[in-house]
Amino acid sequence: MASTVFTKRAPNRGVGASRPPFDSYNLALHVGDDPLAVAANRATLGDEIGTDVKRIYYMNQVHGREIAVVNGADSSERLLDVDALYTRERGVALVVLVADCIPLLIASESAIAAVHVGRRGLAAGIVERVLQQFARDRIDESDLRAEIGASICADCYQVDSKSYEEVSSKYPAAATNQALRKLDLTKAVTTLFSERGIAVRVARECTRHDSGYFSYRRDGQTGRQAGVIWL
Repeated sequence: MASTVFTKRAPNRGVGASRPPFDSYNLALHVGDDPLAVAANRATLGDEIGTDVKRIYYMNQVHGREIAVVNGADSSERLLDVDALYTRERGVALVVLVADCIPLLIASESAIAAVHVGRRGLAAGIVERVLQQFARDRIDESDLRAEIGASICADCYQVDSKSYEEVSSKYPAAATNQALRKLDLTKAVTTLFSERGIAVRVARECTRHDSGYFSYRRDGQTGRQAGVIWL
């Protein structure tokens, strides 16, 4: 079965290499941090994952619905303009980076996916498209297991009227209070999985409330933590 790791602002042991405002375990190259510090942090992540993983894949996330199918021959340095990675290869780790959005990891015995779920990607159907990818490989949804890492809670996630209507019309479970326009993205995803019979485990920490996580809504310029999955 798959193994997973969710990171926080600081590594499990020691101190990360990034300086404020990215202190200290930022894993993203696109936020303005020193690339050497990010490389050091990614090396720390590689050490945490262990020697069973030969390649680690990161996405250039664009809040869309595209998926990249990864195989062990691909370059681990390649940045993919997608919001989900999928593989059946063993020894390959897939990474999703977040600072309020949902880090979603999905696994069966023979395939895994790492998914970046923000409001735009959710509305565009990124979660359903990933489930379709498993189905194309003849993996039954009842054989899937999912994990959701820390993300922004509904109390902290107020959006504009158009975004509220776009998401809540497609996912009624995301609706909280129309007057306040606050969305519960985690509930939208867990309801979708429940309806399909997919078991899901959810971290209940809010990234904006908990200073142990990076939060774009709280800090503006900041780093990114990760959800990582491998077979």
